[in-house]
Amino acid sequence: MTKIPLSKIDLKDRRFSISYPPRDEKLLWSIGSIGIIQPVVLLDRTPFVPVAGLKRLQCARSLRLRTVEAVIMNLSDREALLISIHDNLSRELNIVEKALAIGKMDLFGLSEKEIFDVMEHMGLQPHKKVLSGFLAIAGSDEAFKDLVFEKNLSFRNIDSLIRFDGRERAKIVGRLKGLHLTESTLREILEMLHLLKIRKGSITAADIPRSENADTLRAHLKRKTHPILTSLQEKLKVIREAMALPPGVDIKVDPFFEKEYIDIILKICNEEDVAKALAGISGLLQAGYVRSILELTKGRVR
Repeated sequence: MTKIPLSKIDLKDRRFSISYPPRDEKLLWSIGSIGIIQPVVLLDRTPFVPVAGLKRLQCARSLRLRTVEAVIMNLSDREALLISIHDNLSRELNIVEKALAIGKMDLFGLSEKEIFDVMEHMGLQPHKKVLSGFLAIAGSDEAFKDLVFEKNLSFRNIDSLIRFDGRERAKIVGRLKGLHLTESTLREILEMLHLLKIRKGSITAADIPRSENADTLRAHLKRKTHPILTSLQEKLKVIREAMALPPGVDIKVDPFFEKEYIDIILKICNEEDVAKALAGISGLLQAGYVRSILELTKGRVR
């Protein structure tokens, strides 16, 4: 171990780095407070190439440190990459970091068996489809990686995004980036976009308008992919708002309007509640609201 001037290290060389995102504010604060605890590992080249500890080196540069403690090693690129990966396996890698590690192992010519072995230690299923998906993540642009990291996307939704071509994916990522998304909402949005792609052949910017929130975008897509269902839902909403359900009474309709019946649910605590609920239902019947809802479920209104 020896002290190496930062000026003699190529901090732009990221060939062995799998850290994502590159900047780490907590690490910067830590190094600024007590310095670098664990020495970095450098490849014996001119200039030196970071093998493990690139984030620490970048923090050192930001803090204007002149030298760092380092271990100098004379290795092949393949050996250096494996050291970098194993150095990071002691912490919980995010999905983009796992993809970068897998992508670089593939790029450096490691066998499928060797890659599968590392994948198992990353908590991934050693399967060709999983390997293919992570290679696709590794080869994607920074905007896509940022979305995956920032939204902590599941592999299922990532795989769905990857199935769009690069141009379509860029449009989708651009529209989704600023939205608050749950996994289920994103899955529904992507399923509708795939349906539009099947119908139209491609996704255009007009298919994914800029929206204030995910619900607005989902509603827009539902109108395009399920116009009849959307129309029924809007008519049901108007009826429900007009009829003002009495306390303790609720009416449930199949979300896809495929069942010819509705559920009338009563929440009661005593016999008096029953009488009030039945009187309320009678009023709804006399006003024609129940008949209007049943007409939606029986397909009489489209």
